[in-house]
Amino acid sequence: MKKSVLFLVQNLPVPHDRRIMMEARALQKAGYAVSIISPRKPEQKKFEVEGSIWMYRYLMAPKSLGYLSYLWEYSYSFVLTFYLTWKIFFTRGFSIIHSANPPDFFFLIALFFKPFGVKFVYDQHDLMPEMLLCRFGKNKDHFLYKILLFMERMSYRFCDIHLSTCESGQEKTLSRVKVRAKNFIVRSAPDPTQISLELIDPELTKKIQGKYRHICSYLGVMGPQDGVDKLLRSIKVTLHELKRADIGFVLMGDGDDFERLEKMAAEYKIENNVVFTGWADAKIISTYFYASQIGLMPEPKNDYTDNSLHNKILEYMSAGLPVISYDLKEAQKTAGTASLYVKNNNEKEFAKTIIELIDNADLRKKMSAESKKRASNYLFTQASSQKELLCAYDSLFISKA
Repeated sequence: MKKSVLFLVQNLPVPHDRRIMMEARALQKAGYAVSIISPRKPEQKKFEVEGSIWMYRYLMAPKSLGYLSYLWEYSYSFVLTFYLTWKIFFTRGFSIIHSANPPDFFFLIALFFKPFGVKFVYDQHDLMPEMLLCRFGKNKDHFLYKILLFMERMSYRFCDIHLSTCESGQEKTLSRVKVRAKNFIVRSAPDPTQISLELIDPELTKKIQGKYRHICSYLGVMGPQDGVDKLLRSIKVTLHELKRADIGFVLMGDGDDFERLEKMAAEYKIENNVVFTGWADAKIISTYFYASQIGLMPEPKNDYTDNSLHNKILEYMSAGLPVISYDLKEAQKTAGTASLYVKNNNEKEFAKTIIELIDNADLRKKMSAESKKRASNYLFTQASSQKELLCAYDSLFISKA
């Protein structure tokens, strides 16, 4: 069996999807021929080779706001991904399809290639049924929830191996499937080439530190489920009720909620203390991380966030940042005492906790040391994650006879 893999990605353009790039580079280094299909931003190329990884991109659909726009986005993405998959199959070839959710419909493409001996890897980044409940406030009787459960079951049923990002997410999936595939936990890990003291931009550091005495950073996707709106309300409390205009907040990332969040910041009259960078490259991320005192995890506690591993917490820890989070189960497993936890999704308490930690340099120093210690722990190193991934892939070549 030729070792060649095709990644199918819809949620983010590559290389912005950091987990996918970590996996792709690990497999390429291990001798696999790697191709990726993903959406692209207008400024990105349709085709590009980066480190022997072949990246095929189609223009992103407009940001989705409601059910009909999601139906259009997913239909558009599916058709173009299906076309490019066949194109790559006949030109470059692949023996493995690696589907990175969301969404969970790429099992339909994999089924067309099963008769050719192509293996299917279901890489479950997010629990889509729980994301629906969180993002749109629906209940479990909603027809879309049942459709997403069905697609999750089908993805799981037809995969050769199933990857989860954490124990909680794996347990949730296994609790509702009958036929068991080979299951592996491949935790995300920060890329040391993307978060490094060597990447700091001195001029940008001088500019941000000259503007604010203290800095807090957020890094990640900005969708309705990610809690950035809650963070803005906490910032409003910090600035207007608690009178701490000496704190600046750097929000790095993009998503469906980006424009709405910018408008919220203006409505709350906090825009002078909030920096929206949009998608940030390694230099911007490293510069702001090492200029900051705190990394922020504003995702509200619910059945989705409680059972998910959020990349940002690992990235904060890799830079030695103390973290503030709501009391999410996986966040507590990951960060331990490197984070402070706010209960009951209380935005005002989140604001108070920011100020308490900003004003307690000794506690920050202690938490920073714990962050660095945990980041160097085998659970969170890139080498460990790569080992877990390669172990999962090795199982594809073990005969069932």
